[in-house]
Order: sequence, then C-alpha cells, then structure tokens
Amino acid sequence: MTTNETDEKSDDAWLTACAAPGRHWLLLAGTLRTLETLFTITRWGALAWTAQAVMNDRAGVPETCDLAAFVVASVLAVGAGWMAGTLADRGARAVATGLRQQLTGALLPTAGRISETGPAEAAWAIVDLPDDIADFHARTVPLSRSAPLSMIAVLAVTAAVHWPAAIVLVLTTALLPLNMRLAGLFAQHGADRQLAVTRYLNAVVLDSFRGIRTLRELGAVGRRGRTVAKAAERLNKATMSVLRRAFLSGMIMDVVITFSIAVNATYIGLSLLGYLQVPHAPRLDLFTGLLVLLVCPMYFAPMRARASAFHQRERATAAGGAIHGIVKDTPGEVPRAAAPQSTEPVGVSLTAVRFRYGGADHDTISADTEFAPGTWTVITGASGSGKSTLLSLIAGLRRPSAGSVRWRTSSVRQALAPGGYAWIGQQTVLLDATVRDNIRLGRPEATEQQIRRAVDAAGLSAVIEGLPDGLNTRLGEGGWGVSTGEARRIAIARAFLRGARLWLLDEPTAHLDADSEREVVEALRRATDGCTVIVATHSFTLAAAADTVLVIDGGVLHDARAVNAR
Repeated sequence: MTTNETDEKSDDAWLTACAAPGRHWLLLAGTLRTLETLFTITRWGALAWTAQAVMNDRAGVPETCDLAAFVVASVLAVGAGWMAGTLADRGARAVATGLRQQLTGALLPTAGRISETGPAEAAWAIVDLPDDIADFHARTVPLSRSAPLSMIAVLAVTAAVHWPAAIVLVLTTALLPLNMRLAGLFAQHGADRQLAVTRYLNAVVLDSFRGIRTLRELGAVGRRGRTVAKAAERLNKATMSVLRRAFLSGMIMDVVITFSIAVNATYIGLSLLGYLQVPHAPRLDLFTGLLVLLVCPMYFAPMRARASAFHQRERATAAGGAIHGIVKDTPGEVPRAAAPQSTEPVGVSLTAVRFRYGGADHDTISADTEFAPGTWTVITGASGSGKSTLLSLIAGLRRPSAGSVRWRTSSVRQALAPGGYAWIGQQTVLLDATVRDNIRLGRPEATEQQIRRAVDAAGLSAVIEGLPDGLNTRLGEGGWGVSTGEARRIAIARAFLRGARLWLLDEPTAHLDADSEREVVEALRRATDGCTVIVATHSFTLAAAADTVLVIDGGVLHDARAVNAR
C-alpha cells in the first residue's frame, strides 16, 4: 500500500469519526426517516383504496374511514419528516461545534502544539470548513440507517401487490451504483480545484485588508483590487465547474430513474387496459396499479439523496483533509492555559537552545543563559537578528530545534505553560468595546476594585478621567479614541490584571514619541514591580531602565559587555 493510499484511508477514517458528537441525533433522524417512509406508504395505500372505492361507487362509511386513514397517515408522515429534519440539524450543529473546538485547540498554543497555520487559512478553516463536514454527515448518517430499510419496505410492498413491478425496480437499481461512482470521480477533481482557489482567495483578501494603508500610500489599491477580482473570478469558474459536473451526473441518474418509473407506468397502463398480461402474475386492478405508481418514486428517493450526498462527500473530504492537517498532532484533551500559581517571580532557563527555521542552513538563535527571577532584562540587536524569535521560544510559541527552555521559581522548575505570562507587543489589540472590557479581557471575572488597581498601576487614572464616560467609554475598532501611548498603557493594565509573574515585551515603546515612551516605561516599571521582565527592543530608554542588557550578534545571545569588548 502506497503512502498516499495510507493517508487517504487515515483521512477517511478521521472524516467518519468527526460525526461522533452528533451521531446519536443523526441516527435518531434516520429512524424517523424510515418511519416517514412507512407512514407515506400507508398514506398512498389509503389514497389508492379510496380511489378504487369511489370508482366502484362503494357506500359512504368505508370511504370516510379510508379518507380518515389517509389524513392520519399524512399527519404522521409530515411529523416524522419534520422531527427528522430537526434532529439532523441538531446533530449537524454538534458535529460543527466539535470540529471548531478541535481547531481552536490546535490553532492556539494552549493546546501544547505550535501551530504554523496562517491567519487567513485559520479563519477559513474555523468559519467555513466545519459546516461542509457537518452538512455531509447530517445527510449521510441518517441515510445510512434509513435508506436500506426504506427501499426494502417499498420493494416488499410492491412485490406483495404485484411482483413484476418489483422486478423492474430491481433491474433498474443495478445501473445506479455505477452511475454514482462515476459521478463521484467526475466531481472530485473539481472539488479539489475549488478548495485550492478558495484558500488562495481567502489569503489575498485578508492580506489586502491588513495592508490597506500601505497599499494606499503606494498607490497600489487599484492593482490589488484587480488581483482580488481575478481570484474571485477563478473561484467563480471553479464553482461553476463543480455545479456543471453535479448537474450532468444528476441528469444521468434522473434519466435512469425516469426510465424505470416510465416502464412501470407503461406496463400498468397496458395491463389495466387489457393489452398486456404477464403469465402467473396476479390480477392488476386500480388499487394495485395506483399504489405501485405512487410508491415507485419513493424507492428511488434514498438513491437520489445518496447521489447528492456523493457530491457533498467530495467537498467534505477536501475540507476534512484541510482540517485534519491542522489538528492531527493536537492532544485529545486541550489543557487550559494557566498562569503560574506561585506568587514568586518566574525565572527562565535556556539550556543549549538552538532554533533553525525549516529549510534554513544555519541557526537563527543560539542561546545558553539564565534570566533571574524578579529582574529586568533587555535584549537588543539589529533588525532581523532574532529578538522576537527568542521571545517566542521563551513564551512556548515555538519549540527549539535543540536544547530546552524552562521556567523556574526558587523551589520549582517547570515546563512552559502557554498563557501563563503577560505579552505586550508592537501593536496593541483593542476591541470595539468599552475601556473596562478591554482591560479585563484576560480576566473577565475581575472585580471593580481589581480593575481600578490595574488602571492605577498603568498610570491610566488621568486618561480615564478625561474620557467622556470614563471606563465605560467605548473604543472604536483598533482603539479609535485613544492615542498609541494610551493604548499601550491599556495593554499594561490588562497584563497587570492577568497577574502573571513573567512579562515578555516585544518593542513595547515602538512608534512612540519621547514623552509617550517615558510614560509607558514608567507605567511598566510600576506594573511589573517584583516580576521578571524580558524586553526585546532598540530603545535606549528601555535599555537604561534594565538590570541586564543582552545582545544578539550573529544569531548568538551574548552579554552586552562581552560584545562591546570585542
């Protein structure tokens, strides 16, 4: 067995396992679909019997009973169908929710897995792909239970009332599996192409939004717009190709089904007129002929649904491959992000740490050092020297290629706990929400007193007093309503409220003027009193505030004095 075949089997098994969260509801939906078929057969039987009674001019009382049976069976059939649809929707939601939980665990570092998935693909995977898989299971799992039973029930009724019509159904059935297989092979290439084009369009659109200011400054908005338009046109063509293939294969199936029903209808019509009689066949009357004609389409309904699901399977398989590629290395249970519980400062040990990007021919980072608990350390170096990469190694957002990174207190040495630190970067993320909600983002249960302490620690009191509604002032998307320096201090208040004893700062004073930089440094010094702080920066002001200054030179982390001595 080739590697590709093994991977395909693994993906298929994983796709099947995805139905587990909603399988109970989906199987119940399948049972109700079977009951719907039985009630519908009873309904058509009552209708056919009523029609024969009318033609024979029977007494009114039996005819009334026949109509009552028709109404009751109709109500039961509609009710079973509605309940089946409701349960299938509930099962689909459970499947989609389960997949989104897996994706969230795989994409966040709290899962113990370092995700290299880009933001465009991550957003697309979480928003769109789970629904493709959930819709597929919502259709196929109920069918797996209801289709065989429903077809057997229709075939048994047909054979009981007139076996030649049942033979026609059986002979026609043999042509359908081949058509369904050909339809699937025909649609698979188109589905794969549509998936690739969708992924490309998502990346282009996200990059365009993120870089809109730069594009505007360079006068490249029009050119970028044409790129997005071309990507959208490619997706449109790929989608139309899939629809054409689905329509063509569906048309072939409709021809086969229509042919079968037409043969039975012609046979019944000629038999009722007395032009045709099959030897040893039971007598055909109006009730028998009408019942056969009414239930024949029901025999092919599950196959028609399976054909539609066959096209959905190609889409679900493509979506499953993309999701499986993201989550396959994720632990079954996603541990919660936890801050170190000790009230002591957290030190960091880097033991023979090496980090090399995939495909690179040299190490980006080489470090072997200790960051003492409760100290301020500044890491400097040229742009692109690896300062941010080193911080991500300390945070556990990347795994070292060699060596180990450990957090420690005076009594305990522990593995990294992603989320157990405070991180402030070059760009402050502020939500379209109130100042209070932005500050308590990392600790939603924080009390008003705790929020006020964080505001004081970050030096935000005067800023809050100057806002129209104080802490209830709503900030626009991206932090509209406060300056860059004030936004940084909101981030400091948020980190202080988090209560972490290790702070990792990546250019926290970038793009600030001298006064704003001084205010942010003072706020950091207040907020991090007694904490361990590691800062990657070019700022002389921050370097002057540090206890220790380290330099990355040639990818190697040195003491600043050692570098200067050279």
